[in-house]
Amino acid sequence: MAITDLKLFARGPFSFGFVSTLGVLLALLVGAAIVSLSTALTLIFVALFICLGLYPTVRRLEKRGASRAGAVLIVLCGFLLVVALMAWLIVPIVIEQSGELIDYLPAGFDQIEHQVWFIELNETFGGILTPGIRWLETNSADPGVWIAIGGGALRVGYGIINGTFGVIFVVVLTLYFVASLENIKASVYTLIPASKRAGFIDISETIADSVGKYLGGMVVLAAMNAVFTFILLTACGVRYAAILAALAFPITLIPLVGSVINTILITAVSLFTSPTAALIVLLVMLVYVQIESYVLTPRIVGKAISIPGSLVLIGALVGGTLLGLLGALIACPTSAAALLIIKKVIVPVQNAR
Repeated sequence: MAITDLKLFARGPFSFGFVSTLGVLLALLVGAAIVSLSTALTLIFVALFICLGLYPTVRRLEKRGASRAGAVLIVLCGFLLVVALMAWLIVPIVIEQSGELIDYLPAGFDQIEHQVWFIELNETFGGILTPGIRWLETNSADPGVWIAIGGGALRVGYGIINGTFGVIFVVVLTLYFVASLENIKASVYTLIPASKRAGFIDISETIADSVGKYLGGMVVLAAMNAVFTFILLTACGVRYAAILAALAFPITLIPLVGSVINTILITAVSLFTSPTAALIVLLVMLVYVQIESYVLTPRIVGKAISIPGSLVLIGALVGGTLLGLLGALIACPTSAAALLIIKKVIVPVQNAR
């Protein structure tokens, strides 16, 4: 009897260790697979979020008497029209001005070196700014530097091709998601036990509706910011307004800090024109940011997502560290979804104990 017990004891720890090792290896394999599929998963996630941003428009059209098929078709046609207009109007201008910007930078740095504000600032710091501006002037004229920044000519070409296919993939997948979102949700709901299905559907619909309204509102605000940036820079005579406006759109999608980052960026670039232009841009953008924060955002976004500002900043920081710009963009709706789950699932369970 003692010998049998000893064998069972010896077999137990060995089996536990073997199973644990297999579990760790499986977790590592899953992690490696996720890392290798990170680009594909990111594109799928982007398409899903765009779909959630477009879908509230489908519901509004349905409330106004349109059929579901008709509402989906109208939204899909509008989305394709916007994508086509951006490809036709914005992309060529951005590409053209990008080339001009690379050619202009050496002369631009030379002009800064001879401006009064730079001379006074350089004298204040004992001339330490001169070597830096000379280095920027020399290296910005070297094509090899731009290729090196991009990771090499082959990598730049590979990135352009990947980016093109990525955009096409996101557009096509977004069309599919919008057209079949109700069927997708119904299929997911059938996987939930019937006893918990009603609560799951309620939480899921609330999250989807809130995220959709939030994303749609943020896109409208970002587009308005980009258009205003273009008009302001053009009026102030700042060159490459189209590039800066195109950059303003994704930057201002970042909650709370996006508009501030855009203001700092375009003010710095405006210094290439003149300190007066930079000052005007800074003051006007500060006024616009206040109007955007206290007038436009409450009216457009409303109370779609209500979370503390500190959590927005923390979420943007964590999301940006993990997924870059995309992580910063989705930080706010993801944090709101987590808070909603805590409020409707975890808190009631804890209160019932």
